[in-house]
Amino acid sequence: MSQKIYPIFHKGKKIYFSDWTNLKTTEEAVRVMTETSDFIVNLGQKKLLEIIDTTGSYATGETLKEVKIVNNKVKPFSGRKAMIGLSKSQKLILNTVNLFSGTNVVGFDDVEDAKEWLVK
Repeated sequence: MSQKIYPIFHKGKKIYFSDWTNLKTTEEAVRVMTETSDFIVNLGQKKLLEIIDTTGSYATGETLKEVKIVNNKVKPFSGRKAMIGLSKSQKLILNTVNLFSGTNVVGFDDVEDAKEWLVK
């Protein structure tokens, strides 16, 4: 099991929690995103529920390109996906990524709200 993605449970449902916290360099972000997407693809489970915690991380043009690649890679396996730890500007970027990638990742202020939304 990866140290950056692991299952948690909420109301009897399995949610995969991805730790993308405190990623300060493009290289670090790409490594973690690739590790996460490879894990999800290898798991092969359809309609995954996922929370991604980006607290303290920075986005660059290069990391946004990688997010698009990762989204396309995991799209066949994704169910609902939530992100926490986003600044206001990162939430705007998320909305743009959703628009151009055809995904629907929802940003939340805390993990409890994200878990509740995922299991609805």
